Amino acid sequence: MAVKIVTDSTSDLPEKIVTQYEIGVVPLNVHFGEEVYKDGVDIWSEEFYNKLRNEPILPNTSQPAPGDFLEVYQQIAKPGDTIISIHISRKMSGTADSAQLAAEMLGADYRIQIVDSQHVTMSLGILVLQAAKAAQNGDSADMIMAKLAKWKEELSIFFTIKSLEHLHRTGRIGKASVLMGSLLNIKPILSIEDGLIVPNEKTRGNFQKVAELMVEKVIQRYGNRPLVVGLIHTELPDEMVILERLVKNRLNILEMVTNLAGPIVGTHAGPNAIGIVALPA
Repeated sequence: MAVKIVTDSTSDLPEKIVTQYEIGVVPLNVHFGEEVYKDGVDIWSEEFYNKLRNEPILPNTSQPAPGDFLEVYQQIAKPGDTIISIHISRKMSGTADSAQLAAEMLGADYRIQIVDSQHVTMSLGILVLQAAKAAQNGDSADMIMAKLAKWKEELSIFFTIKSLEHLHRTGRIGKASVLMGSLLNIKPILSIEDGLIVPNEKTRGNFQKVAELMVEKVIQRYGNRPLVVGLIHTELPDEMVILERLVKNRLNILEMVTNLAGPIVGTHAGPNAIGIVALPA
């Protein structure tokens, strides 16, 4: 009886990691007007950002149907297995609720634990990665669930974004709404707490200064502890080089995962967002 890990496409994990650790991924939906695409199935990051730049219609998103979860659960696990299904914050999406409905539909043949990560994008991804490693190492489902509760408390994400308009338009702005209308020449640093986006600090200056401040915040929390680090961006490759260099120079990195955010996160954050995730190893 194996433990299998499932997540959704907002986790933004690179495909090689998904394959290596046999992680099931349930896609959310991206809507450009009447056209609907399954994230990572019908549309990929590069294609999405190209459409975002060129389409007159701004996209929106929707959660998977319970049937999408049923399909992945039955593909990845056999009756008697335990599935730990880890998802985007319930305060940002109803995805975990669809997963719960699917679990109830499957009944007692499968033991399915639904986890609200209270995070999104690479901070969700790092939790999923650590759970998948634990499963491959033979940890029981109860052990992994206990570790997930601890990791959720220890995890940090700091990110900056050029404009809050996309978060505001799609209703995911959370407590960062206090910054609306005040961003002229100001670079916000945002975080996620209790499942919502919250303002962390405001600064001025170029991206180098903002990146240094984000890294400093990681150091303030964790010191020189070994870290699993995730870096994520929405089409900011030059800034990604700067952030990655700072992270490598200043943090005690056990493992680092980098990626371009997928269509779901790109819809809500818009282009020009970049962030760092850290979890003590």
